[in-house]
Amino acid sequence: MLKIYIKQAFQLCKENPLVSTISIIGSAISIAMIMVVVLVFQIRYANFPPEDKRDRMMYVSGTVAASQDETNRGYMSVEVVKECFYALQTPEAVSAYNKMLRPVSLPGKRLYKEYSISLTDPAFWKIFSFRFVEGKPFTEADFQSGIRTAVVSEELARDLFGTTAVVGETIISDFLTFTICGVVRDVSLAASDAYAHMWIPYTTDESGLQTSKHEGISGVFRVNILAHKQKDFNAIREELTKKTAQYNETKKNYTVNFLQNPITRLDVAMGSHGFKKANAMDFMLSTGGILLFLILIPAFNLTGVAQSSVQQRHAEVGVRKAFGATGGKIIHQVIYENLITTLTGGVIGFFLSFLLLYLCRSFLLDSSPALNTSMLFKPFTFVVALLFVLLLNLLSAIIPAVRISRLSTVDALRDDTV
Repeated sequence: MLKIYIKQAFQLCKENPLVSTISIIGSAISIAMIMVVVLVFQIRYANFPPEDKRDRMMYVSGTVAASQDETNRGYMSVEVVKECFYALQTPEAVSAYNKMLRPVSLPGKRLYKEYSISLTDPAFWKIFSFRFVEGKPFTEADFQSGIRTAVVSEELARDLFGTTAVVGETIISDFLTFTICGVVRDVSLAASDAYAHMWIPYTTDESGLQTSKHEGISGVFRVNILAHKQKDFNAIREELTKKTAQYNETKKNYTVNFLQNPITRLDVAMGSHGFKKANAMDFMLSTGGILLFLILIPAFNLTGVAQSSVQQRHAEVGVRKAFGATGGKIIHQVIYENLITTLTGGVIGFFLSFLLLYLCRSFLLDSSPALNTSMLFKPFTFVVALLFVLLLNLLSAIIPAVRISRLSTVDALRDDTV
């Protein structure tokens, strides 16, 4: 019987190409709109290399140095990093970093193209899962000694040398010479914390190590914290509160606080940043409102098309009833036909969502990051979107189907409107 229903559904699509096309396009648009909104959130929240531990990460990107006469918002000094964060015992790893744009050149040449440079520490390589194509990361000994070693991306290596086999080569940035110790796969801008073209020990930057502002509190560093498990988040916050209080006791005029930091990846995905934490309820309402707006128009169109399609089939229903078809079988047929239309539209909407995201990524993601399958392809996302639209389509079709299935054979054969 199922095969018969499917054959009838395909035949109906051939007999009513306009109605079928509108239904399929409506389903495709609904799924595409849902998928785009969900994919944007997924890129900001879900795990993907090299940020494949986001679900266990916490972030501190806002620091306040305050006295009775002054409040300064910015980033933290290396002193604060050491006393308040490196001293933490609960996390699995803690890493501090600073980012800047600087030209990178070759010895004997002066090039002016700027690259993103991340000044960080050895724990950075424990938190993020980079794929090395050549060499290895700089070591703890390099970091402690301030040795000018650098890990570079494939893009930077090819720009400067035309190849990725560059371990041992020297490059120049900010008039300082660095020796390349490793080359990694290019990182998408969507992985904003891991992203850079070049990674060097922050101990090679004397200006960043200065701690003279606001009694040594203000500086240029942000911090990433990796917990052993999510359940440790509150324990990390409590330990940080204690370390911060101990550090503030050593100061005369200023104190440091981190506002609502550290925040989780979910907070970041909802729009939180160093100085403001997003409200979960506000985020749900705004995102839900956007989804409803994007879905309502195609949903109303689908409802009208489904009702019109079912109402035009009075004579068919009358004939089927005359040959013994029950109301339940008629409803089943409508459901199977609707299922085929939705699945067809779902496949189209699935690919359409990726196309829309790619074309509009600079607007939707506040940048133009490179996108790959590891950050986009999450089967669960598509299944949920498809089930939602299927439910929407079924509701729009099943109500008129139930009404028409209750008609007597004579009334159905009259072909009157319901």
